[in-house]
Amino acid sequence: MFKFKNVKVRKYLVFLAVLFILLIVFIFNLIHMNHNADYSDQTVRGNISTISSFNYSKVATVEDQVRALDNTSNASTYNGSDKLSKSQYQKIFNTSVVIGDSITEGLSDYGFLRKDQVFCKIGASIMNGDDLFGSAAGTYPKFAFFAFGMNDMGNYNGNANRFTSKYKELLRDFRKKSPDTRLFVNSISTPSESALKKNKSIKSYKKFNEALKSMCKDMHITYVDNTYILEEHKSFYAGDGIHVSPGYYNMWLNNMILKAGL
Repeated sequence: MFKFKNVKVRKYLVFLAVLFILLIVFIFNLIHMNHNADYSDQTVRGNISTISSFNYSKVATVEDQVRALDNTSNASTYNGSDKLSKSQYQKIFNTSVVIGDSITEGLSDYGFLRKDQVFCKIGASIMNGDDLFGSAAGTYPKFAFFAFGMNDMGNYNGNANRFTSKYKELLRDFRKKSPDTRLFVNSISTPSESALKKNKSIKSYKKFNEALKSMCKDMHITYVDNTYILEEHKSFYAGDGIHVSPGYYNMWLNNMILKAGL
C-alpha cells in the first residue's frame, strides 16, 4: 500500500514537472513572438491598473473612460514636434472643435480635422463671430479652441481693449450654452516681415496677443501661444506672409494637444 502511494506521488511530481516545462516553453515563445510589439510591459501594467479603477456603474461612463484612455495613449506616442497622421489628429480631436478665421479653415481644407470639427469662415472676426460661436457651442464639445485676431486688428483699428471686450462676451455666451466645455484661446500667429511692411493694420499683433493673454488670465482660460512656430519655421509662410502651409498645422495641432492634455 505504501509503495502504491509512492508511485502515485512520483507520477504526480513528474506530471507537474512536465507541465512546468511546457509552461516555460510557451512563455518563452510568446515573449519571442512579441519582442517587437509596440507596447511595453510597463504600459500594459499601467493600462490594466487604470482599467481596474474604472467606474462600471453606467455603460456611458465606461465608454468615456475607455475613450479617454485611448486618447491618452495616442497623445503619448509623439512629442511636440512629431507629425501624426491626419486620422490620428481627427481621433484625438474627436470631442473637440476649433473656431476661427481662414487660417483655421486650413485644418479642414488640408484634411487634418473633419469639417464638423472646424467652425470657420474667410474674414471671420470677433466683431461678427456670434454665429460661429453659437454653432460650435451647440455641439457641446469637451474642448473648444478659439483662433481669432488677424482680421480683428484692422476691424478694431488697433484697439485691443475693444477686441477683448467683445471676445469675453462671446466666450461667456459660449460657457452659458455649453458649461462643461473646456475653453482654450490661441494667440495670433506671427506675420512675416514683408507682410508687416505691406499691411499696417497687423503691426499691433504683439499688443493684441498681450491683451489675449491678460483676458485668458482674468477668465481662467488657457492661452495657447503659437507665435514661436512661424518665428522658427519661416518656410511655413504662404505667399502673403499671413496664411500658412500644411507644415504649420502639424505643429499647431501638437501645441493644442499638449496644452489641453488630449
